[in-house]
Amino acid sequence: MAETNKKNRKVFTLLDITKSLQSVIRKNYTGQYWVKAEIARLNFYPKSGHCYPDLVHKDKGKIQAEMRSIIWKSDFRRLSQNFREVVKEDLKDGMTILFKATVNFHQKYGLSLNILEIEPAFTLGEMAREKAETIHRLKKEGVFYLNKKLLFPLLPKRIAIISVETSKGYNDFLNIIDNNRWGFKFTHYLFPALLQGDRAIQSISRQLRQIHKLKDYFDLVTIIRGGGGDVGLNSYDDYHLAKQISRFPLPVITGIGHSTNETVVDMVAHANKITPTDLGYFLVDHFYKLSLNIDSLSQRLAGETDNILKHEKERLVGYQNFIHSYVSHFVQNNRNSLDRLSLDLKKETSKRITREQAHLMDHMQKMRTFSKQTIEKEHEHLQHFVRWLDIFTRQTLSNKKAHLESLTSKQRLLDPHHIMKRGYSITTLDGKTLTSSQQLNTGDRIKTFLYDGSFESEIKTINHGKQK
Repeated sequence: MAETNKKNRKVFTLLDITKSLQSVIRKNYTGQYWVKAEIARLNFYPKSGHCYPDLVHKDKGKIQAEMRSIIWKSDFRRLSQNFREVVKEDLKDGMTILFKATVNFHQKYGLSLNILEIEPAFTLGEMAREKAETIHRLKKEGVFYLNKKLLFPLLPKRIAIISVETSKGYNDFLNIIDNNRWGFKFTHYLFPALLQGDRAIQSISRQLRQIHKLKDYFDLVTIIRGGGGDVGLNSYDDYHLAKQISRFPLPVITGIGHSTNETVVDMVAHANKITPTDLGYFLVDHFYKLSLNIDSLSQRLAGETDNILKHEKERLVGYQNFIHSYVSHFVQNNRNSLDRLSLDLKKETSKRITREQAHLMDHMQKMRTFSKQTIEKEHEHLQHFVRWLDIFTRQTLSNKKAHLESLTSKQRLLDPHHIMKRGYSITTLDGKTLTSSQQLNTGDRIKTFLYDGSFESEIKTINHGKQK
């Protein structure tokens, strides 16, 4: 009731004002209205079952309008269940909803909207629009495919896992990689995080920052969500989380347990698997395929090695046969020459003796009249000559024999087996015999054949020129 003071001012009580506002609102807002707004805070109270959402209207990120609202217990159960079935998400902070409500004004609690219905399809459309905008924004910034372009590790042994330790999906994943039938060994470390709900984005981002600090200790990152179907996937369409994953320096693989709705995080990750189980088999299969390639390469290497050894052995036998043939031919030629010389010597000696004997007889006939002293002197001369001839013949035969024995000894020394037995060896590079240090480069692998085997070496240093 209005009062008049000494200055004739009309004063209203707060109750007067609130009653007036209540009357105006009841008269002018008699129907039900469809309203679009964002839930700033849901304010659900499990004890009473009532929900008191704070609603806002934003323009370019700034709040332009704000109002309280009410969803009574009986309506909240029905509305939240229907919303979850359609959107696959629970009502939560930050969602834009389209709802039917009445406008109420309470003298004590003020203006509010009483929410009667919520249109889930609208929110679903808003989420799809926001998802499309996130994808477009990431592509426009040139970061959408960055993680996919990272080189996947040859042996992804060291795994950083973002998951919940008690989740079934996480334990299924560990069971597959730790107990694989081939005995492949993985090392892994859990970075616990919330993977559903309002705090999932901050929790996952925080653990990604931790892994980034330790990136040199891991080969890849896995995000494992243990089931839940498509419920709670809206967090994985968040722009900031998707950008953090797309720019992460290690390959990120997701296994967040859904089959129909590919999130933005799935799209920007290096790879995504439907379930944690699929992710585990993917890593084990990568190891298995690599082991098959290694086995194949080992067999090829063994075959090529056998072929090279066989070829080099054939070449060595060829060299041996050539040297043996050459030495035999050389010895035989010199032996024939020696035989000819010996025969010629005998013939020449015989002829000379015959000539000298005839000459001597002729002189004897002519000098029979010489004195006895002269005959003795000539006789001594003859004996001296005979001794000289004998010595010359023996010396010549001895020299030829020594020469023949020398050639035979050289032939034995030139035998490859005998040479290699004395400590010599044959060294090859790429199947070719080395004869000069100029043929070598640092890092070359060479093969050395000894008398009783071979070995391979890697060149560390090279000294050119003759070594003293």
